[in-house]
Amino acid sequence: MGISKSAYRRYKLIDTMLRNKSRLYPSIEDIQEECFNRLDICPSLDTLEKDFRNMKLPEPDGFDAPIVYCRQNRGYHYTNPNYSINGVSLTDKDVDSIKEALEILQNIGSSRVSDSFNYALDKILVSYKEEFPDSNSKRKIIETESVPGSRGFEHFEILFNACKNRTPLSFTHYSYQKRKFKSVLLHPVLLKEFDNFWYLLGFSEGHKELRTFGFDRIYEPMLLKRKFIPTSQDVVNNYYKDIYGVYPIKKQPKQEITFGVSSIVSNYFEAYPIHESQKCNKYDFGNIFTINVIPSLELVRLLRSYGKEINVIEPHWLENIINNKEDEDE
Repeated sequence: MGISKSAYRRYKLIDTMLRNKSRLYPSIEDIQEECFNRLDICPSLDTLEKDFRNMKLPEPDGFDAPIVYCRQNRGYHYTNPNYSINGVSLTDKDVDSIKEALEILQNIGSSRVSDSFNYALDKILVSYKEEFPDSNSKRKIIETESVPGSRGFEHFEILFNACKNRTPLSFTHYSYQKRKFKSVLLHPVLLKEFDNFWYLLGFSEGHKELRTFGFDRIYEPMLLKRKFIPTSQDVVNNYYKDIYGVYPIKKQPKQEITFGVSSIVSNYFEAYPIHESQKCNKYDFGNIFTINVIPSLELVRLLRSYGKEINVIEPHWLENIINNKEDEDE
């Protein structure tokens, strides 16, 4: 069970009083009075004693707080003088950085993460509002692109845990082009977001290689109790390194792609490079760009989207695909 906001406020106040070097060994009556003065509430002594017990519980239910009662001084204290429920001491710069990061998280919203991630975020924000009450948390200054209710995203948590725990899974995959379902047995390694879509990467037993599957085409994922086939982290790290997007075109190796771009569109490509290998040669009529990548379906769609403003020069097979508008199955 999560910690309520009111209880957390009391825990913070108790923690502050027990760490106050100028007022050692506060009594439970002192803490009750301070709650009334600072929180505008007057908890019963039974409630405060329960707070002590809860704070002393091991994580994640409590804070492992070393609270003890000193009979000689008739008050409470921490047996570890450096202890704090915050875990670490923060500088003013640290606090400002945390405030900025939490503002970003709050403004991004919850559409990109699962319920468990939202719950964790809510706990952070409860603490954040108590620790930094002067923040303007209602003023939205960041908005990201996201479509609520995207198909397949309801499986995020099971797919995430399968990657994290290295658990094989099976699911039914639907091909939009072939219009048919196929069973897949996968050893998942990575979740990837590209252009506001989510994908699952893993070793497919049927394909005998790493393959990418869009969330929107995954149905009925199920965890399996069988030996996991691992993929080297170096292989995973390099898999998308030389690809723009997620779906490489079959049987096409990494190669240099050259295309001409009109003067107007050139500005966009210079401001937002397609790939780290991108180079540009400037001419009066426009610019000639080169990239060294594994051709992908997403690259084909990107180049097509600019219409006559882009002209693929090399390789010729890619020029033919762009001009003839031939697609390959994902």
